[in-house]
Amino acid sequence: MNLPFMPETWGMFLPALAAGGALLWGGLHWGNWLLVVPGAVVLAVSALILNFFRDFERHPERELKPKEILAPADGKVVVLKKAVEKFYLKKPSVHIAIFMNPLNNHVQRAPFDGKVVRKAYHPGEFMAAYEDKADLVNEQAHLVVDLRTPGKKGKNAGRMVVKQIAGFLCRRVRTTPDKGDSIIRGKRIGRILLGSRVDVFLPKGFRPAVKLGDQVKAGVTILGEL
Repeated sequence: MNLPFMPETWGMFLPALAAGGALLWGGLHWGNWLLVVPGAVVLAVSALILNFFRDFERHPERELKPKEILAPADGKVVVLKKAVEKFYLKKPSVHIAIFMNPLNNHVQRAPFDGKVVRKAYHPGEFMAAYEDKADLVNEQAHLVVDLRTPGKKGKNAGRMVVKQIAGFLCRRVRTTPDKGDSIIRGKRIGRILLGSRVDVFLPKGFRPAVKLGDQVKAGVTILGEL
């Protein structure tokens, strides 16, 4: 049976559960509150780990139109503007950034159908992910995607860049697709562990359906339309 959690869950959850359980049992057995309190705290942390690493199936909030874009991540829209993507597109695009707090789900999903034409990883700093410069200096992984409208012959709809950006707590970015792979709107493309941000750069004709400060959900919320 496949449980709805990321692969990394058990290596962090089970040790925390065992340590917390042992401390709590020992504290109650010997009547030692110096063991009971830390045990309860560690058990609470293990519950937070399960919440953080959850990975349930997702579906859009309604039937999608052919050119609608889905949110790639859970969290708060902290950037929504026209900007030049400086690494790959090098031309005016629509830049949307979504900041994830530790209570958000951290599985990323494809905003649109397409083919990965480039995949890159950049080591860097661990600035707070909501900072303006985080997309330039933090550790991050990039997917450059040729967009395809749904259908057997999928027409080219431009190019998109998705950036998974590490935050202050995060030390691990996982990106599933490789160069040459196809991605499908709403399907998993990766995950970031322990707080972070996802940026997406879309063709300049993109029409947003969200605004700054909105809370969005990966694979569920419609960001707008090409």
